[in-house]
Amino acid sequence: MKYTKTKFSPCLLLAMLLALSCYDVARATTTISRISSGHVDIFEAEYENDGTNAPTVHLGVHTDTGHYEPGDVLLEVGNSAYRSTLGFSTDVTGILGSSAWILPANVYEALDLGLIEAGVKKVGFPFLTDSVTFTMVAAGGANPGNFALFTSGSSIRLSATGDAVETSSFSITNSHLHYNWGFSAPGTYTFDMQASYVDTIFGSLASAVETYTFNVIPEPSSGALLLIGLAGLMAARKRVVLKE
Repeated sequence: MKYTKTKFSPCLLLAMLLALSCYDVARATTTISRISSGHVDIFEAEYENDGTNAPTVHLGVHTDTGHYEPGDVLLEVGNSAYRSTLGFSTDVTGILGSSAWILPANVYEALDLGLIEAGVKKVGFPFLTDSVTFTMVAAGGANPGNFALFTSGSSIRLSATGDAVETSSFSITNSHLHYNWGFSAPGTYTFDMQASYVDTIFGSLASAVETYTFNVIPEPSSGALLLIGLAGLMAARKRVVLKE
């Protein structure tokens, strides 16, 4: 029997190795906390002052059990959030459509549906009436739909149409507020956010720009991800063969 030697290009071999290993390696080196229910202050602006340096503003994620860096969190919006937008303002329906995935502002509704009750919070600022501004610096280029953050009276606080930021910022003086967070389509959304504040002594202070990730309906299982990776490999191999 005559055997023929199969020739693989270095690029194809590298792609195969990356597809098979990168998902598990990423999980081994990075701890991502999935949050899908319970009370969560998604935007928490914290005033930090150690008394020896100029104060800073830190933007994080707060739950009833701990604090997280935004980049270490995956905020999941389950399918039970899908609902009609009937009853909201035309501003909301214009962004989200007739039905959308909406996180409730009411804690009891969130508990019943097994969803996140999402809030916005400021902590540690010198005065109760201090105003903190939250700004959407950018929206992810791969966002699958539109996004809106709005009040119970349907006033828009933030919005994005795909990767185009529409309503870019809002300010709060209250220490703690809850809003509705709406998404027009399933998939993974990212937003770059920043918190800022004008200090009476040190002037304008701003947090680092932080990236938030929302997953509307939980992400595919590792098995599904492997199939997606294999499909990508087949497509890559086809392109390599065509070039040879």
